[in-house]
Amino acid sequence: MGTGKTTVGQRVARSLGFRFVDTDKLIVKQTGKPIPKIFEESGEDFFRSLETAVLRECGTGENQVISTGGGIVTRPENHELLKAAGYVIWLKTAPEIIYERVRRNRNRPLLKTADPLQTIRDLLEIRKPLYDACADLSITTDHLTMEETCYGVTESARLALGGEPDSE
Repeated sequence: MGTGKTTVGQRVARSLGFRFVDTDKLIVKQTGKPIPKIFEESGEDFFRSLETAVLRECGTGENQVISTGGGIVTRPENHELLKAAGYVIWLKTAPEIIYERVRRNRNRPLLKTADPLQTIRDLLEIRKPLYDACADLSITTDHLTMEETCYGVTESARLALGGEPDSE
């Protein structure tokens, strides 16, 4: 959360001429409920099941950039689904930067805690080996502008997918 996945994903998709897919938005569309409501009514485990189903559904498409929720890696079956879907990039961001980006957002069910910054640290600590296991590439974005991040992701994906780097 708060790493720029959606913004970067949209820009990279546009640069590559691909379709952009956001798994969280697909879940909201399919259920007709915002994610916090799903968590409240049915719990995190149910949400993670929806996430897996959506990834299974959209992961077989071609010429697309998929943005997933940060917790998608917590389900082991998703690791193979992510790998099968294509080139996986982890946008690494320091907990303090994530906190600054998301602290005013009330739609983060996992951050409804007494100490959201510590919760972010704890989540990253637990998820780091999972992200490492799934990612073909990780990019630390802490000191990069959005343009630099998008360019790096676009060119890395272009090379990984067999294209030539942009000569600009």
